[in-house]
Amino acid sequence: MTHKQNTQSGFMQIIVLFIIFCVIVWYFKIDVRGYVDSHPQIKDILTKTIDALKTLWSDYLVGAGMFVWNHIIIDIFWKNIIPFLPGK
Repeated sequence: MTHKQNTQSGFMQIIVLFIIFCVIVWYFKIDVRGYVDSHPQIKDILTKTIDALKTLWSDYLVGAGMFVWNHIIIDIFWKNIIPFLPGK
């Protein structure tokens, strides 16, 4: 018997785990900022990670998102849906 792994739910699992982590931190009133400020190595890693995510967003994802919005959502879907809406 073989088991097929569901590879599509990985992103949602990360989101759910992050939300659970935030609720636990909020419930127990854990001072995450104080902990990070007291450990310079963690602060350095977080700073580099945030900078990398900002670069990824501004250099790659915004352009791809604008392309999808302008050429797929607007051109293909929106222009084909508007004529079928009531009142048009």
